[in-house]
Amino acid sequence: MSKGYPEMGHYLNATGRPIVYSCSWPAYLVFNNIAPNYSEIAKSCNLWRNYDDIDDMWDSVTDIMDYYANNSDVLVPNAGPGHWNDPDMLIIGDFGLSLDQSKVQMAIWCIMASPLLISADLRSISDEHKSILQNKELIAVNQDAAGIQGKRIYKENNIEVWSRPILPIVNEDHYSYAVAILNRVQGGSESIVSFKLSDIGLANKGGYKVVDLYDGTNYGLLKPTENITVSVNPVGVVIVRAIAICN
Repeated sequence: MSKGYPEMGHYLNATGRPIVYSCSWPAYLVFNNIAPNYSEIAKSCNLWRNYDDIDDMWDSVTDIMDYYANNSDVLVPNAGPGHWNDPDMLIIGDFGLSLDQSKVQMAIWCIMASPLLISADLRSISDEHKSILQNKELIAVNQDAAGIQGKRIYKENNIEVWSRPILPIVNEDHYSYAVAILNRVQGGSESIVSFKLSDIGLANKGGYKVVDLYDGTNYGLLKPTENITVSVNPVGVVIVRAIAICN
């Protein structure tokens, strides 16, 4: 593989055409208990698979999410503009996910800077699923020019928080953020989740303008010491963009 994948990439580049080169190189190594050299892989491949193929079911989505969360120390530093981790395709609009679960996959895949490859039949996809896939605000997060992969930063009592630094940067070193609050509870009613922005690392003194990227709820200008409170459906998600404001 260390010979074949780079050689294939060489010949693709020799065509002179713009080509996105997807590799399964790391996946084959991981399955054989060999640690991938991602720095070397990134020299040849634009994106790479490194875990199981996705199935059209919720358990498969959460299994992939957990793999990326549990291995973020290795995976996150090796993603960036032109070379990405690929947790496999979106199954939004197929048969295995509810509408809330579909929103979760789109949100977390955007936080993880994942390639957004659609598997659904576009001839028959519902308007509700199409609106998820065409959400311009989420796509903007996914395509953020800083190219930093996000990760899970909190997990307790079936509530998870995933965070991704995005542009713009203010006051020299304070990023803006996309933040997803995920409820892993399978049934019952919605969960109310509340926390200070500083609890999840948002420390810009000028605060952040916070907006929900699915329903457009405007939480206004929140300082790091102020709380944000959201209601999250079972196996659902709330994802917000927090734009850092100059002091």
